[in-house]
Amino acid sequence: MASLQAYQSHGIRYYRIVESFRKDGKPSIRVLAHLGRVDDILQRHQEHTEVPVKISSVSAGAVTALYRLTQQLGLAERINYAIAPEGKQVQVRDSLTVGESLVTAMIARACAPRSKRAFADWASTTWLPELMDFRAADLTSQHFWDQMDVVPVDKLPEIEQELVREVVRIEQLQLQALAYDTTNFFTHIASTNLRTELPQRGHNKQGRHDLRQMGLALVVDQDTGLPLAHGLYEGARSDMRTFAEFLKPVRKRLRELTGKPDQLTLVFDAGSSSRQNLEGVEHYVTAVRPSIHLALLAEAAAALSEVRLSSGAVVRAWRDQRMIAGKQREVVVVVFSPKLHAGQLRGLHQAMSKSWREFEEMGSLARTNMETAKRKLEKIRNRQYLRALFCYKLDQDAQGAIQVCVWSDWLEYRRLITRYFGLRLLITDRSEWSTAQIVEAYRGQSKVESAFRDLKDPRMLSTRPQFHWTDQKLHVHAFICVIAYLLVTLLHRRARQKAAYDGSPRRLLAELAEVRCSRLVDMTGRKGRPRVRLQIEEMEAGRKTLAETTGAIPAFG
Repeated sequence: MASLQAYQSHGIRYYRIVESFRKDGKPSIRVLAHLGRVDDILQRHQEHTEVPVKISSVSAGAVTALYRLTQQLGLAERINYAIAPEGKQVQVRDSLTVGESLVTAMIARACAPRSKRAFADWASTTWLPELMDFRAADLTSQHFWDQMDVVPVDKLPEIEQELVREVVRIEQLQLQALAYDTTNFFTHIASTNLRTELPQRGHNKQGRHDLRQMGLALVVDQDTGLPLAHGLYEGARSDMRTFAEFLKPVRKRLRELTGKPDQLTLVFDAGSSSRQNLEGVEHYVTAVRPSIHLALLAEAAAALSEVRLSSGAVVRAWRDQRMIAGKQREVVVVVFSPKLHAGQLRGLHQAMSKSWREFEEMGSLARTNMETAKRKLEKIRNRQYLRALFCYKLDQDAQGAIQVCVWSDWLEYRRLITRYFGLRLLITDRSEWSTAQIVEAYRGQSKVESAFRDLKDPRMLSTRPQFHWTDQKLHVHAFICVIAYLLVTLLHRRARQKAAYDGSPRRLLAELAEVRCSRLVDMTGRKGRPRVRLQIEEMEAGRKTLAETTGAIPAFG
């Protein structure tokens, strides 16, 4: 039964409501509520109003989940140890070590990619300053510049390797098929900036050939999509040269990640499968350019048979041994892709329609000589497939007007759509694999393409734009983005495993960002420090389960 009890503290009389109970057979009391002094009780009784409360909240879930991942992996400590081994002191700025500053940059890159100058405004709306014990306003662009400046470029692969090895150990990954690919990111670094060599002009995959760009090579695990190794290179370098130069040092690193290095199989596309590159690699699955094996494709197209994949899907494929790239290949697979066929056919029809319109616009060329007319026709036929598909004839009448006669080669059109379109030519040295395994391994290369999409996503990671102007800073920037992608991918993997989450990584971060921490301050009007309470805002049951399983709910000490 509850009762009113008076007690004294520092000579002042207070009141409280207590309840009697027995503990281990002995009488004891528990406090149900503190009422305060008599004046406090009287004022509360007279006003019949609650104490005013000032409430504010910040986003807590996403930053907390990512920060706990970095703690579990010892990310900040690994960075600090790499740049300042035992006996040396790591640089500290605004109460953060270099490793901690890079961790804050990674978390920000994953949740809200923006310039380092805009970091403070974003961080002040999150729980991250409380998690890592810093003032958001202190982390200016100069702070990040100073911290990034002391990171040696040659230490980045070492840090990445140690981190990936820890992920493989904790997640108990069985690495087998590894997907390799390259992409590029355009920059706004001025052409007059001669301090940096990485940004160069080249063929840009986003169509910005007018800007300097950098290349990124990436290897990911096909099963989990986790990035295992990356490299930043000059934007003008070809894919074939990059393959050789990137894999030479990385091959040893990849073998060290597993106790069974012979089970690793590298999967890459036709852009890297030159004769020289194929001679220097073992355990691979790759595609070769179909345009130089037309007779082989025509033979295979007439002999395709159904192959059932592990997913239950059925593809049409053909398998044999042939001389490819100067060597007898044990396994040559030609597989038909309906999606690829439809896309190529659609592109051909669009090119044909555009060319026919241009042919019709030419009409009678009364004021053009034969040589000029021929150049115009050859320019129109210069599009892919059209040189062999379109034929023309030029005639000049008595008045000197040139007549153009254009027709299409029906046999060539039939050959394209039945003996070429939709066919991929794959080779591998995994002769013990079934045709289904080879096809599935090559299709798994989509994992690295998915990684590039996320790294280019302006709302998550967004490697571009790069607000740095030296090669060293650009290398560190790429490292931050790739490791941030590793954290996001690992978090997404655990959400799928533990909470059966079926959304995308970006959606996961958005949902966790809705887990908010509220700060409640009792505005009593009395002198002294006000009472502050912290609590998580109410959320639906599904989101609460997701937040608990991913470690997105902060603990208040």
